[in-house]
Amino acid sequence: MPGERTAIWAVSALTGVLRKLREDAWGAAASPDGSQIAFANGLRSEIWLMGANGEQPRKLRRGEPGDRFFTLAWSPDGRRIASLNHRALSGQGIIESFDLEGGRSRVLASSLGFGGFCWAPDGRIIYSMAEPPPNQSDNLWELRTDARTGAATGQPRRLTNLAGFLLANLSLSADGERLAFLRARRQTDVWVGELAEKGARLNAPRRLTLDDRTDWLGGWTRDSQAVLFSSNRSGNFDIFRQGIQDRAAEAVVRSSEEGRWPAPSADGQWVLYLTRPYNQTQESPDSDRLMRAPVSGGPAEQVLKAGGFAGSAAMSWERAYTKRYPAFRCPSPPATSCVLAEADHKQIIFTAFDPIEGKKGELTRVEMNPFLQSYWDLSLDGKRVAVTAQESDAGRIRIVPLTGGPPREMSVPGWNYLSGVAWSADGQSLYVTRWTSRGSRLWHLPLNGEPRLLYQKTNIFERPLASPDGRHLAFTELDFDSNAWIVDNFR
Repeated sequence: MPGERTAIWAVSALTGVLRKLREDAWGAAASPDGSQIAFANGLRSEIWLMGANGEQPRKLRRGEPGDRFFTLAWSPDGRRIASLNHRALSGQGIIESFDLEGGRSRVLASSLGFGGFCWAPDGRIIYSMAEPPPNQSDNLWELRTDARTGAATGQPRRLTNLAGFLLANLSLSADGERLAFLRARRQTDVWVGELAEKGARLNAPRRLTLDDRTDWLGGWTRDSQAVLFSSNRSGNFDIFRQGIQDRAAEAVVRSSEEGRWPAPSADGQWVLYLTRPYNQTQESPDSDRLMRAPVSGGPAEQVLKAGGFAGSAAMSWERAYTKRYPAFRCPSPPATSCVLAEADHKQIIFTAFDPIEGKKGELTRVEMNPFLQSYWDLSLDGKRVAVTAQESDAGRIRIVPLTGGPPREMSVPGWNYLSGVAWSADGQSLYVTRWTSRGSRLWHLPLNGEPRLLYQKTNIFERPLASPDGRHLAFTELDFDSNAWIVDNFR
């Protein structure tokens, strides 16, 4: 709902009555004796403590710049707290422990793909971790610790060998005999709907990609008759094209490297996409490269190398902190230069480039918080970018001219957690998606007019893209299916 905020609630097991303990809080974890609750603040940049009824809140620990705390757990004796911390500057996730006075922390484990963890009564840290491609599944691991000092006392040991699942919300019974967790499957698909009333109405979106694998929308072909997307239907993420009236897709680029975010060049002669080789001996992937491949078929060639961008972590529902990609967009003719976005600390740097010649020169810089998920789109005439970020307390959109002139800021009261922005074909309005506790919402936002709700669903969808002819709108939707599991005799 507009303006909704995260909060910690207590619910009576006898009456079911809800009682709010604190707003702007995440990841509550109760101490073993039930007297204290640890939680992260609204921005997940600090860890706080409060009493069981929300009384006497105090800040316990503040992370380094860019840190985000996702999961908290108490040591068995209640003297220490462990946290799953995402470090945005390095892209790493770490599990660390510290005492209740906020003293020196001890790093227990680090990875690009942690899903969650819990602290067992016998001192083990049980955690889920994503496997590298091509497996792309979570598995359970254990790490023995000294609960008193919070230090690791052994090497991580793998406990399961699963495929195709996410494991989250790990929890152990008080005696450590039973482990509960959510075992989930996720699937993303490309959806397409017909626009009406000059783009102010969306008629019955339908699922275009009918396979049971991960499909992520990249862009429209210049004739508006097909979409380009990346998919792991062949094992690796490759580039595909599918007509909006077709039931099957055709491969455009197949490679041993991961291909992401395909889109046509301005003249439609090339399919551009992002890739990086995955180094199996390291946790950090190699440099990002922007590639080109002929639309008619043929070998791919490198256009340029680029740095990561805060708004293109490899699919925001695939462990948002695992990979960072640059991002690019190309206009429609007669414009010719495409635009690349890269992150530089507190700025997004927009640069013009040509699919043959590479980078041509910097266009502009936009001040943004590098630790927030950011989104942007280029108008089809190539003259403006719309930029927004996934802020918890605002819904600001910045319209930035690339040919000079002051930017314009739009703000819709009550909006927050924006998850995508796209220009209409005529450049007179925007399509905006936002996440809520009840699912996703898609809005039509005229530059000079009132917003209109086009579509809503309990599933998550994001990154809307209007076709160049303005007749259709495509987006990626996440179908998330999960069940609670319990493992007995876990010791």
